[in-house]
Amino acid sequence: MTVAKKPDPSRRYRSPLREEQARRTHAAVIEAATTCFVEKGYAATTMKDVAARAGVSVETVYGQGGKASLLLAAVDRTLAGDDAPVPVIERAPLREVLESPDARTALRRFRDVVVEGMPQALPLMHAFHVAAGGDAEIAAAYQTYEQRRLIDMTKIAESLEPGLRVPTAEAADVIWALFSTPAIQSLMVDRGWGVERWADWVTTVLERTLLD
Repeated sequence: MTVAKKPDPSRRYRSPLREEQARRTHAAVIEAATTCFVEKGYAATTMKDVAARAGVSVETVYGQGGKASLLLAAVDRTLAGDDAPVPVIERAPLREVLESPDARTALRRFRDVVVEGMPQALPLMHAFHVAAGGDAEIAAAYQTYEQRRLIDMTKIAESLEPGLRVPTAEAADVIWALFSTPAIQSLMVDRGWGVERWADWVTTVLERTLLD
């Protein structure tokens, strides 16, 4: 007689359909939060706002994390373009910059990456920057983001070698400063330059300041 095996309580049943539904819900909440943070600002956005925009319950929104967690997830998704756990600097567009045959080619490729992605990223990055001034948790996350950004800009600076006429660390500092959210916001948006004019200007500044 065959004895039926008892179910192992340590093994959890996985439902691909349920997992896909959860992924879509998460994506919808993050997209809704992104829109709310850009339109209303971080401080003025409520979880109820996010729920209404996403078409889900407030409880579902809280299930994705607190408001600070939503902002950080929105920033990561906006910078990366999707939810894949791959750092921005390792993705194809910036990988092409890092693998450029010479410094001027690297800067031109970097300029094209910025022109394509900055209009979508800047509004949320500005909201992130503003929120950091009034929320300790966001401020700590923003500091971490800035440290990570300096590491990425150091890799960009290294891609300009041996065409640099300044030390690599100094080049990284210059790129990091010029590509800070307040610097971009002030010219591209506040002064109405737009992304093309701003990208052309910053590329020219970098060429004249950093390259032989």
